Amino acid sequence: MRVLHVLALMIWSSSLMGQSADEILKKADEIRAPSESYRMEVSVESSDESRFRYEIKVGGKESSLIRTLDPPREVGKNFLMLHEDMWAFVPNIKRSLRVTLNQKLTGQAANGDISRMTWVGDYKPSLESQTDKEWVLLLKAERRGLTYDGIRVWIDKSNSRPLRGEYLSLQGKVLKRVEFTDYKSMAGNVRPTRIIIENADRKEDYSVLRILEMQQADFSSTQFSQNNLQ
Repeated sequence: MRVLHVLALMIWSSSLMGQSADEILKKADEIRAPSESYRMEVSVESSDESRFRYEIKVGGKESSLIRTLDPPREVGKNFLMLHEDMWAFVPNIKRSLRVTLNQKLTGQAANGDISRMTWVGDYKPSLESQTDKEWVLLLKAERRGLTYDGIRVWIDKSNSRPLRGEYLSLQGKVLKRVEFTDYKSMAGNVRPTRIIIENADRKEDYSVLRILEMQQADFSSTQFSQNNLQ
């Protein structure tokens, strides 16, 4: 029996094709979004019939400036992320307020779902399981203040594309389910342009995040300051 167990472990290890969990995650992350600076336009449509559109400037991994483009009543409500800190400018009180990455943006989408698109560096991955076609990685937050405490993600072995996932609480409870679809050529890679985020307890509550545009771009560090929130 011990020989069979060792043989099974050898077959399982070889099926990783020499890739560690870190390498698998890095490839999936490179598909989700550029690692350097870029600009994108995103729409978020939710089951509560809310419709929003945002312009997002991403300065590397740690900086994002989000401007609300639509609906008109929300124009001027902008967001700034620096590391794990985040502020929202509220036009009717003309003040910037501290918010968190995991705070609701609209529908089932959190602030961090559009401001912080990468997982590498934020989460420590481990290989939880696999099939002939997919890897299942369990990602644990490296520090507090991130959008989710844990993520379980299914990744296609043939092309390293993330397929679907579960967003987890610190205790491992599934809070939301996510699906990555409609892969298209954008900003130097074939990326998911439609992301469906669903409440794990109430499937009828969901948001559909669509990436309408994405281009690599360079931004001055002065772009990412509270002075530019208004």
